[in-house]
Amino acid sequence: MTNILMMMATVIVLWILFAFGGWFWVFLSAKQNGKLLKPEDFAAKIDSDNGQIIDVRESEPYKRSHIMGARNISAMNFLQGKSGLRQDRDIFLYDDNLRNVVRVAKSLKKQGYDKEKIFILRGGFSRYEGKKTK
Repeated sequence: MTNILMMMATVIVLWILFAFGGWFWVFLSAKQNGKLLKPEDFAAKIDSDNGQIIDVRESEPYKRSHIMGARNISAMNFLQGKSGLRQDRDIFLYDDNLRNVVRVAKSLKKQGYDKEKIFILRGGFSRYEGKKTK
């Protein structure tokens, strides 16, 4: 009986470490490939800057609601090198989760975009409280 409890406890601890480790890895990757901003800082930076706001979600969620002034370029297009963004202007990236945005930021960095000009919305679109459609 105690062996079963020890094994269950070990599995639970390993699962928690694995889940936290995956989140931590994505968080560190975001910091390496752009500037991770809290929703209120992201909204303030958008308001004060003439940057390119990019929604990397698929088209259906974008059509339902998005940040005012955002273009929809799915993550897949970035990964194929088809962004068409200007390198001399700031880029604001967001999605529903951090994982896709990190992939996009990494792809942009590989294409020669400056990490200091890439801004990532922390927490995803659902936490953004700035100007949105609908």
